[in-house]
Amino acid sequence: MEPDSRFQQGAILYFDPFIFPDGGKPKPKYFLVLKVLDNVCLLASLPTSKDFVPSMIEKIHGCIERLDINFNCYYFDPNVVICDNGFAFPIETYVYGYRLQTFKLDTLLLQEITDETIIEECGILTEDEYAAVIRCLSNSPSVKRAYRKVLSE
Repeated sequence: MEPDSRFQQGAILYFDPFIFPDGGKPKPKYFLVLKVLDNVCLLASLPTSKDFVPSMIEKIHGCIERLDINFNCYYFDPNVVICDNGFAFPIETYVYGYRLQTFKLDTLLLQEITDETIIEECGILTEDEYAAVIRCLSNSPSVKRAYRKVLSE
């Protein structure tokens, strides 16, 4: 398959619905492309509105890292512009380091081609926001070592 310009590093896409590789119930999901590996595979996150931040930790937009409890996430404050086009998540949104995954690009595109999903472009993270997300995840021991290596390249 030809490379798809929507799937570039820092891109936030919206799948309606997202079809989970593990067979989970499809539902609308945001998708954040962290790295593109050889136009074949993506290292990405499925940002979530589920708040797993321990109550003793203050939530401030950006990296939340607590080594003493092996906790890492990147927190997006609602309505804070994070993309060059003015996009902001409408509600509190989290990227958890331990939940990063790889996805095959051709599988995602095939789902769109066969009308199983619609993929909407939301925007590309600003350079500063993208760098902050990558720095947060690539320095965290709660992220798989192989993923930290890819992120720091």
